[in-house]
Amino acid sequence: MGRPDLLNRTLGFAGSVAIALGGLAAGALPERGDPLAHWPVIRELRSFPLVAIAGAYVGLALLCGAWLRLRRTLDEQSPSDLVRTLLCWAGPLVLVPPMFSQDVYSYLAQGAMVHEGLDAYKHGPAYLGGPFAAEVPAIWQNTPAPYGPLFLRAAAAVVNVTGAHVTLGVLAFRLISLAGVVMIVLCLPGIATRFGVPPQRAIWFGALNPLLLLHLIAGMHNDAIMVGLMTAGIYAAVRHHPALGAVLITAAALIKAPAALALLTILMIAPRAWLRIGAAATASAAGLQLASGLGTGWIGAMHTPTTVRNGLSFSTDLGLLLGALGWPGPMDIIRTAAGVVGCLLAGWALLRAPNPVAGLGLALSSIILLGPVVHPWYLLWAFVPLAAGLRRVPQAAVWGSVGLSLFLLPTGAPGYPEAVVAATVGTVAGLLYLRMRPPVAAPLAAAATS
Repeated sequence: MGRPDLLNRTLGFAGSVAIALGGLAAGALPERGDPLAHWPVIRELRSFPLVAIAGAYVGLALLCGAWLRLRRTLDEQSPSDLVRTLLCWAGPLVLVPPMFSQDVYSYLAQGAMVHEGLDAYKHGPAYLGGPFAAEVPAIWQNTPAPYGPLFLRAAAAVVNVTGAHVTLGVLAFRLISLAGVVMIVLCLPGIATRFGVPPQRAIWFGALNPLLLLHLIAGMHNDAIMVGLMTAGIYAAVRHHPALGAVLITAAALIKAPAALALLTILMIAPRAWLRIGAAATASAAGLQLASGLGTGWIGAMHTPTTVRNGLSFSTDLGLLLGALGWPGPMDIIRTAAGVVGCLLAGWALLRAPNPVAGLGLALSSIILLGPVVHPWYLLWAFVPLAAGLRRVPQAAVWGSVGLSLFLLPTGAPGYPEAVVAATVGTVAGLLYLRMRPPVAAPLAAAATS
């Protein structure tokens, strides 16, 4: 690795450290049972939450700048060089409390409900009560779990091991998220090579993407294990094990349902094995569902995330706008129409894409972007297969990754004016620093002035 790349790796590491320090003081911290709260240094940091938010956003700007600069030297690096960069950038984020989302507390509460024999597909965490439910945001207190039975059983296993200790439960979920990320990193190069995509580019966009670092590692969303299993299933198919691929993808779909679309991908990769793929998917779905003992209530509960209104869903935003203008009941109509268009575009993408993996990425992009709710980490469902299937990553996806990385506050809670100002100040400070370093700053500086 040459000196410019070493400087770039160091810049990204500095960004991750700044994000981690901001998370210690202004992350999605537990209300109770936080062992860090007793440390004098942490108490001092938490006395200045707006400074912590600004510092985290300085780090975000540095990390995104380093990631963009890295794209210029991909041909000079090996996949192992990029994996070392990933370890360097991810390291500080592994050691901090949850950031950018409070969802992990919902996972713990839902796992505790299953552990106690309660129906998490019928009741929300408020029905459980206790230390886990106390950490769940108000918006999710009375909503059922939208996740598949395999994930809820895994969450229940975590609670069985860690007991009522929130911190230990959070650490266990971070390990689960890291397992998903490891699967992505291990499988992406092989899939990319199969379809003529440079593995360095696949790792850069699919694994080093700031969205993955922030939301699958720091935020520990269960999308990490879902995408990891889906990627492992595709890898098994390209390595001539389509039945194993079907089992892995079915397991991913029993965590979050959209992963099931990847079954079409492995059918296209191994069309002569359609009977084995179908039998393996059917048997594993039935076996895992039956073994969970949780029933099929998760299918009806998948509408739970649509409670969120964050401004990223075109269909929801249009429905809200038309409703404000006095149109009667537009939301359901707009969402249904957008869903139909999204499915049609997904079908077109699967048929017309240059290869099945690129088709999966484009299809998932269509479904996500026209869906009733869009979270930044949802885009990783699509970006990981796009990284392995497209020889040229669309600029919209690159800049979308950067923009969405700056979208959420480290607290994981809705923004308030002072926090938004602090985030803006931090971002501007980071951009100014990058501008003082032209070789690294060029991509972000150009975007900032365009």
